[in-house]
Amino acid sequence: MRNIKLKIGKRIYIKRLLFICIYLFFITLSSQDSTANKNQMVNFSWSKRGPEKSLQPFYELLKSTEYGVQRFSVIEQLIEHHTKKSNTDSILHYGNLYIKEIGNWNETEHIKLRHYAKAHYYLGTGSLMNGLIDNAIKWHIQGLQESEESNFKEYNYKNKLGLSKSYIYQLKLDKAIKILHKSLKEFSPEFPSLEIRNSLLLGKAFRLKKDYDKAESYYKEGLEIANSLNDLEMQLTIKLDIAKLLEARGNFEKAFNAYENTRNKAKANNLDAIYYEGSLLLAKYYYKNEHYDVALIGLSTAYINAIDSKNLEFQKELLQIQARIFSKQKDYSNAYAAITQLFRVIRKINSKQQREIIKELEIQYETLEKEKEISKLEERQIKREAELERQKTIKYAFLIGFLIILIPVTALLYTYYQKIQTQSLLSKKQEEINQQKVTTLKQEQELNLIKATMEGQDEERKRIAQELHDTIGGNLAGIKLQLSSINNKPKELNTITNQLDETYQLVRDISHTLIPKKFRQNVFTSLIEEYAKTITNTGKIQVGFYPHPEELINTIPDKIQSELFKIIQELMTNTLKHAKADKVDIHLNYIEDKLSLLFEDNGQGFNTTKPSEGIGFKNIKNRITELSGSIHIDSTPKRGSIIAIEIPNTNNHEL
Repeated sequence: MRNIKLKIGKRIYIKRLLFICIYLFFITLSSQDSTANKNQMVNFSWSKRGPEKSLQPFYELLKSTEYGVQRFSVIEQLIEHHTKKSNTDSILHYGNLYIKEIGNWNETEHIKLRHYAKAHYYLGTGSLMNGLIDNAIKWHIQGLQESEESNFKEYNYKNKLGLSKSYIYQLKLDKAIKILHKSLKEFSPEFPSLEIRNSLLLGKAFRLKKDYDKAESYYKEGLEIANSLNDLEMQLTIKLDIAKLLEARGNFEKAFNAYENTRNKAKANNLDAIYYEGSLLLAKYYYKNEHYDVALIGLSTAYINAIDSKNLEFQKELLQIQARIFSKQKDYSNAYAAITQLFRVIRKINSKQQREIIKELEIQYETLEKEKEISKLEERQIKREAELERQKTIKYAFLIGFLIILIPVTALLYTYYQKIQTQSLLSKKQEEINQQKVTTLKQEQELNLIKATMEGQDEERKRIAQELHDTIGGNLAGIKLQLSSINNKPKELNTITNQLDETYQLVRDISHTLIPKKFRQNVFTSLIEEYAKTITNTGKIQVGFYPHPEELINTIPDKIQSELFKIIQELMTNTLKHAKADKVDIHLNYIEDKLSLLFEDNGQGFNTTKPSEGIGFKNIKNRITELSGSIHIDSTPKRGSIIAIEIPNTNNHEL
């Protein structure tokens, strides 16, 4: 039943996106305000994919051909075709079919290993295109091991390129660059077509490291080889990356033209993967320049393409940008729909990851590499020992005398050098620890100051209220009592008594008003906004708060308001202490008796697989459990964090 609801929800969301595409397209045509390039109209298009007639012969061959090299060749050609079309599920389907058929093939282990190396390369490629980075690493490492055992150089090189590309996606840039430099020297002269990809990945890695000159030199090398080999696909791929480099350097007009020209050439030559990426880059370009309507056209059509090709990573990135645009346009209903769909995509990606197996394979591969290095060192050591033995037979007496003097001196120098190095490292580490302590203390002081200010204001109001009620109120009550005891009072005295009653009641009302009550009706969102402004005014971090609908959120029970405010405070405290972020967005939605909180920062992130939790997170989880809610954490090192909290049936909670 739940799966049926999810499918219906996805269809409704896709229809909504199509409506937005058509609506925004006509708005854009009639608007006089153009994009960054005022003389050019960008076309974002999409068409439903269907079975391709050109592939029909391959399907027929699969039905008739028996296990063996010819059948594997058909599978490989189908995978290459779907890779160009960005059909991620088809790539993974035929990759798994390849693995299954190799297992049923009656051939020697050596030959089977070579085909396994190919199949695992294809699985790694498909997984990476689908956003399953950990799975991609696993398959490429497995393919590396098989290609090395079978001495299959071509797929040894390809799997190393795939592994490097996966590390670049994880922003492990130095690790990727090390593999790429080594591969360039070892394989490139023999495989010039793969040298293009090697240069492209090096350019991408140095671009992300912001070393733009090195990035440009590697892009030029790759483009020259691609031109010499007439490899159009690689030419367009490199040109797309060069356009990213132009945008990174601030040359926006050239970048815009390069994105548009490259994606149009890709579409004309049926290179859908490049066309989709170019369309996404154009849409992101419009978003950065605050042309939100045009950006939504590109993002919406690109999202439909991503669903059609079942590319989860593409969907995730598009939904994040769409949610931000809708939020900036105050279209909170569509923002909530985009965020809801984003949660589903994130859960789907997480369910496909197999982190523990990947870690084991990485360790196995790195251990294998180390063992090879040790083996080479041992061989060199044997040769050196043989050379020393030969020299000893010639100049034995001389060497003995020399060693008697040299060994103690060398030992003393080495010991002294180690001592200096150790002291230097200790000093640096101590300095880093001290700096971290100072930063932590400053942040804690700022938080304590904010809390103390709010508490001080409450206490001062209580004191003033008590003084009004007890002192002035008491005096007025005494005066009233004395006046009431006078017999035969004149009319003027009755008027004074009435005015005294009104004054006494006014003092009581003021004293009761001054007594603080944080979570009165219709002020809850104002309380959070004030808290966000207080944090922003520290100058350390920019906090945005986006409630929808505000009037309904202010009607939720005081108990939930109180707990939710404390949860937001705890999340903000953790972000200030650990995330090193400079921006936080808080989205609070209340739809159909369900309260949804999305807390997003652009900090350094963390590894969600580690079991360690601080007191803050435990307190948050306890509060959510008491409210019968749920929490979902999506975070990756160096890519920020998204914390989603849902509280159902808010009206059923007792006050």
